[in-house]
Amino acid sequence: MSNIHPTAVIDPSAQIDPSTHIGPYTVIGKGVIIGKNNKIGPFCVIENTTMGDGNDIIASAFIGVKPQDLSYKDEPTRVQMGDFNQIRECVTIHRSTNLEKPTTIGNYCLLMANSHVAHDCRLGDHIIVANSTGIAGHVQVEDRVVMSGMVGIHQFVRVGTMAMLSGGAMLPLDIPPYCIAQGQRARLVGLNLVGMRRGGLSRETIMEIKRAYKALFRSGKRLQDAMAELEATHPCKEVQHIIDFCKTSPRGVATAKTKLHDDD
Repeated sequence: MSNIHPTAVIDPSAQIDPSTHIGPYTVIGKGVIIGKNNKIGPFCVIENTTMGDGNDIIASAFIGVKPQDLSYKDEPTRVQMGDFNQIRECVTIHRSTNLEKPTTIGNYCLLMANSHVAHDCRLGDHIIVANSTGIAGHVQVEDRVVMSGMVGIHQFVRVGTMAMLSGGAMLPLDIPPYCIAQGQRARLVGLNLVGMRRGGLSRETIMEIKRAYKALFRSGKRLQDAMAELEATHPCKEVQHIIDFCKTSPRGVATAKTKLHDDD
């Protein structure tokens, strides 16, 4: 195949579309399926992965390698990657520990240099993960989330759609949709208004989300009581999504930052 550099090492079982380019010294292992028009740079290692079309893997990325989990017993688990993702230098994406549920990367995501996606994570579409951010195992990230540099996310945490995580934020708890979180033990500091506008939400919807944010996180009421009151008003689908996200949180939801927490 003319698009594969002669120094690349390709397992005979790998299924690679002829339109995909593979750079020098890259290793494609067993069980790999790669779609159309992908660009895979030099010194990459890809194992146990199904990849869609139009992805750009820059260099020295490790995708589908064994998870960093002591319970893992060398099962043929997988990574499932969609289309048109950009995977920058030295990114690591580990395959799952569950045979039935792969580690998942959606479409149009940007994973910047040295970022890490651990085993059993599920990332949606249009997600930006900045440099040196670490996403621990079993984390779920909904669509259009932006993570700044050096963010750390605890195992099993969820991050809601269009949320934004400030640089260096450490997340032990879930971050609701549309919110901005910051801090060593991250708290909510407002709404991602720019992200909502860019995501196509109407002015009316954004105003309703603003009112919901105040009711849920700034009113001083118990979250369960505030959610019940807000749900009784039959809110728009975006606000209902915030309510449903908080209701189903297994770890708990981050609280809003107040003056008492300014020195955290």
